[in-house]
Amino acid sequence: MKPLLHGKTIVVIMIVLLVGLPAGSSSFKTNALSQKTNEISILRATIIDKIDQAVEMRRHLEQRLSELQTEIRTEQIGAEIYAYPTALQNLRIRNNLSLIQILQAYIALLNERIGYFRSGNERLKFLIDQINDDLAIIDILKDMEIQHLIDRVNAVLDEIIPETQKQIINVAHMRVPPIEDVWESVSLKPN
Repeated sequence: MKPLLHGKTIVVIMIVLLVGLPAGSSSFKTNALSQKTNEISILRATIIDKIDQAVEMRRHLEQRLSELQTEIRTEQIGAEIYAYPTALQNLRIRNNLSLIQILQAYIALLNERIGYFRSGNERLKFLIDQINDDLAIIDILKDMEIQHLIDRVNAVLDEIIPETQKQIINVAHMRVPPIEDVWESVSLKPN
């Protein structure tokens, strides 16, 4: 009798394990996806902060750019300067043109970073939506499908996280426009 009872116990344990396996697997899948959702949410908050910082910096730079343009135009009218070679002889105009060159380059870099972070934020939002969709049907998803989604999330996180740890502006990537182009865009034309 003991071997029969022992055999029944093994069968009962096997049934419990088999029935309990999907629930445990589903719980593991849910936890893994929930963890990725948390990681994405934290990263999105960091990105939004970076975007806010960059937009504020850009606003200040654009304000200063406008002030410098006004100074150039005021000096231009006062000294009746309408030719580029003559403008370079005027110290105030030449210095303001140089400052505008740098400000325009900084603004261009900020625009690139803002665009990058906004795009990254949208990609992360899409991944969260996809995770939420998968969580709604978690019981029927295969482990391989979940792992594929987690791998995609990790790839995006691995790309974006290092970017959020960098300075918003990297002057090594700055492209300064030619001073003559700045003059052409800022100066008043003779009547």
